[in-house]
Amino acid sequence: FRGRAYPVSPHLSYMGDDLCRGLLLFSDKKPLGPDGFAWLKVHTANLFGKDKLPMAERVAWAEQQLHAGRVADVVHEPLGAGRAWWMEAENPVQFYAACCELLGAHTSHNPTEYLSALPVHQDGSCNGLQHYAALGRDRYGAEQVNLLPAEQPSDVYAGVRTLVAEKVALAAREGHELAARLDGLVSRKVVKQ
Repeated sequence: FRGRAYPVSPHLSYMGDDLCRGLLLFSDKKPLGPDGFAWLKVHTANLFGKDKLPMAERVAWAEQQLHAGRVADVVHEPLGAGRAWWMEAENPVQFYAACCELLGAHTSHNPTEYLSALPVHQDGSCNGLQHYAALGRDRYGAEQVNLLPAEQPSDVYAGVRTLVAEKVALAAREGHELAARLDGLVSRKVVKQ
């Protein structure tokens, strides 16, 4: 089953911009549980812009920031020592909120029992292609859209870009004028659009 729920409010919603999403919390707090602390670290790294790293590296990145005191600087001095760093994040307001929650869990007596209300977002990789790969039992397609476990996250758009660029380069070498003009111009952004 796949579906969407749309918010009633047009102003403050989980589908809004960074500011809206960074302000929202669940009304009922729940313990992080055995995996929640690691997912909170992944979420924090994602919000900073480390979402292309393998999961283990995202967890390690968040732990490095905790131990270096950068997360504490963000939480305790958001307009002072920590300001320059959290403002560099891809999603600064959500990143600030995640830092607050991450530090709270880290400094608690037991992070697995820490009560959290912060939404930890999960996003698919090109959801339409995920459905096609699953329905067609296409292993190669499933690998490209991160349906199968892998050390490194896949980027289907970059993969398609590489294939198209190879075909354009081959056509250019074979003397096709249009291909020669396009050779080297195929970008990931063009493929994604």
